[in-house]
Amino acid sequence: MRTLRLLTLYCNKTDDDNNNNTKVAETFLTVDNGKFQGFGPESMSNGSNWNINANIQFNVEAIISFYDENLIRKQSNTKHFRSHIVEENEVLKGPKKVSFASNNANYVLTYEII
Repeated sequence: MRTLRLLTLYCNKTDDDNNNNTKVAETFLTVDNGKFQGFGPESMSNGSNWNINANIQFNVEAIISFYDENLIRKQSNTKHFRSHIVEENEVLKGPKKVSFASNNANYVLTYEII
């Protein structure tokens, strides 16, 4: 049994309809480790940081999924859905970063396996 530690989610860029970089998006994370766990919603805008600090135990692998309010509206369109698989062999290798990006937004999740 390993522990996935979700550390932070940083917003590099949000959907910028009016070019003022102040648009706020409701963001969510889920982890599927044999059971489904959700985190959020968290209001984020350009440059904001979400200190998640959550520990999730898993065997072999866990799937981290990201979506925001815009992606929820388009759930039937799977090309907008973002996920990342973490594996137990990443244990004690320090923090890892994964980007959840589209044409209109870019978020970076930092996590580690302990």
